[in-house]
Amino acid sequence: MGIIVAQDFSKNQNLSANSRHTTPQAEKAKAPEPDPLQVLKKMCDYLKGLQQFSCQSEITEDVLLTTGQKIQLGKTVEVSVRRPNRMRAESQGDAENRQLMYDGKTITLMDRSRNFYTIIDAPPEIDAALNHAIQAFDLRAPLADLIYTDAYKYLTSGVISGFYAGLHKVQGVPCHHLAFRQKDIDWQIWIEDGPTPLPRKFLITDKKAKGLQFTALFSKWNTSPQLEDGLFTFVTPEKAEKIDLRPVTAPTGTKKPKK
Repeated sequence: MGIIVAQDFSKNQNLSANSRHTTPQAEKAKAPEPDPLQVLKKMCDYLKGLQQFSCQSEITEDVLLTTGQKIQLGKTVEVSVRRPNRMRAESQGDAENRQLMYDGKTITLMDRSRNFYTIIDAPPEIDAALNHAIQAFDLRAPLADLIYTDAYKYLTSGVISGFYAGLHKVQGVPCHHLAFRQKDIDWQIWIEDGPTPLPRKFLITDKKAKGLQFTALFSKWNTSPQLEDGLFTFVTPEKAEKIDLRPVTAPTGTKKPKK
């Protein structure tokens, strides 16, 4: 499906006749705004080129109670990625304390609050492993859309429109603020201005669920860490219980039995 982008050029309309005779400073001020898709792709290409990286994100997420009241829960997520086949995510917050590890052969999910874990076989590459976890087990890694090698494809899938909202600061860092719309969600992303176009903030609004929001603030980026194999090797905690996770769908390539 093609992507339709509706940029906001309203600030450049209704110019007076005298606008033809402006100073160089004024011409610079009226320069066209950046294309939001190009800014987004630049970020995705930069992340794709990082063979190893790690970061921390502070996440807040709205929860709708049965009474109709909304509350907000928070968590801290630390992610480490070593392409093409290593990933680790530590998530600790108000409602969860989990660890997800991928070592190129298996994905291990550990629930520390309940002291049990599960291990599933996975393809030998991050993108395929993430897709397999979602499709077969409905298991989603934290911030997976930004971890994919082809993050641009996943982020823009289903986008109907988008615009450049301006150069705004996130935790003191100047960022390109982009806003996009899809059928069921609106989402915004703030991308660092300059030679390291890293995501600094991500916000999703669920239009079907009374405007519930998910927000992630990124910090502690390390774009050249030395991540050893041991970081991605699961060590079973004492007295931890292993459980089996049943697939929600048949694995790819599985044939249905003939009747």
